[in-house]
Amino acid sequence: MPERGFTSVTVSRQLYHEIEQRARKEDKKVARYASELMEAMLYVEATFSNSTPMFKLISMSSSEVIVRDNKIDRIVGVKCKAADDGKIKLYCQLDNTDYCPHTAFAAALPQVRNAIRR
Repeated sequence: MPERGFTSVTVSRQLYHEIEQRARKEDKKVARYASELMEAMLYVEATFSNSTPMFKLISMSSSEVIVRDNKIDRIVGVKCKAADDGKIKLYCQLDNTDYCPHTAFAAALPQVRNAIRR
């Protein structure tokens, strides 16, 4: 039964477990944390929907995602690498890290997520 003031939303088990883990780290209930995430996403989408996107997908292969960063006026390569747990990890060649705005953008793209799942 949902908490008072909430309704149910169906998500994949994998996504639910990810949200649940993050909610624990924030010491929040899953429903509250998921609502905050969605509110933030909707705010960002509404705020920036009419502006030039900061990032744009240029191309994608089985081992790399090419992103255009309009803020710095550069093309950035995001490599797909195997992680220790058997999953795929994205690595930014510009920032030399596995967590930056470029890897986050690439990971958020539905076509990249679908390719990673295969």
